[in-house]
Amino acid sequence: MKTFSLSGHLQKVLIAGIVIGVVCLMSSYAINPARAWHGYILNYYFFMIISLGGCFFAATQHLTNAGWSSTVRRIPESLNAWFPIAVILFIPIFFGGKYVYQWMQPEMMNADPLLLAKKGYLNIPFFVIRTIAFFAMWYLVGGKLVRNSLRQDKEGGTKITEQNIRLSAIFVPLFAILFSLTSFDLLMTLDPHWYSTMFGVNCFANLFLTTLAVSVILVVHLKKAGYFGAEVNENHVQNLGLLMFAFVIFYAYITFCQFMLIWYGNPPTETAYYLRRWEGGWSCYAWLIIIFKFVLPFLILLPREAKRNYNRVLFMAYWLVLANWFDLFWMVMPNYSSTPVMPLLELGISFGFAGAFGLAISGFLRKNPLEPMKDPRVSEALHLHQ
Repeated sequence: MKTFSLSGHLQKVLIAGIVIGVVCLMSSYAINPARAWHGYILNYYFFMIISLGGCFFAATQHLTNAGWSSTVRRIPESLNAWFPIAVILFIPIFFGGKYVYQWMQPEMMNADPLLLAKKGYLNIPFFVIRTIAFFAMWYLVGGKLVRNSLRQDKEGGTKITEQNIRLSAIFVPLFAILFSLTSFDLLMTLDPHWYSTMFGVNCFANLFLTTLAVSVILVVHLKKAGYFGAEVNENHVQNLGLLMFAFVIFYAYITFCQFMLIWYGNPPTETAYYLRRWEGGWSCYAWLIIIFKFVLPFLILLPREAKRNYNRVLFMAYWLVLANWFDLFWMVMPNYSSTPVMPLLELGISFGFAGAFGLAISGFLRKNPLEPMKDPRVSEALHLHQ
């Protein structure tokens, strides 16, 4: 197995992405600070969930004692390299959130009886405290899964595997609760009058689908570049593709259930969310998301060979990353404008995040083996047949 190295050309591309992102963020701020902060939060959340999803993937594999993923598990684990940067990039939200969140504006909070009723939860001191607590849990428990995996490369044995199984049993339920609350804080409170009991599950579907797509992109590119030998083959890629296909369906199911429950219940505080994302021209984004995030991926990924063909599954992984980004754009930006906006500046900001994200992940892969070296379940992955 070769040691990963980042080519000079790709490094320049990633740095150029950062420059583009900074320029677009500054341009957006010059046009309207509220738009800049909406774009920042959109992209911050998008890349944060990919990082958290890497830990969640590793936890599910340990918890189910899965052996097939042993040779590719290091790739989702590498996504955790973004987490320390995500912690730092969260700090500006404490200061710029007033441009986005009504509950961070005392004059609006005090003038709205409904917001005043939520003041016990929606206040800046408690927001800071719970955010620190959430990040600490993800670092101590989720990050520990990755650190243990790296330690096992040197020490071997089954003790660390057993420890990660126990950690995963703690991490998964905590993750479900705390990730839902983080999604409420960053996304749902953009409209503090609206709420949905299924919103956390909807956000989780986006998290895991995006994480799987990014993992497929990295695995296939590394395989094509010769970094993986026979230990990673079309059977492993097929399993990742199967999970990706399954969560395309899961996403559609959860999204439809949330819409259906609100539609037939017709409560004013909840229907306002969909009205804002349907009227004024935003419906065109809604239809595009339905087609490009569910209908076409379902049909294209349905055949077995589509998930075993490197080029096809790679194309669909890129497709789904972009579709998930536009879905998040549709969730966030109607709070900024009642009419559709061209996502050029927001996409430009995403280039900045993507550039920094790529440098963080490549730094992790350069320092560590591309697959767990002494995981006791590796033999199962080496003999995987579909």
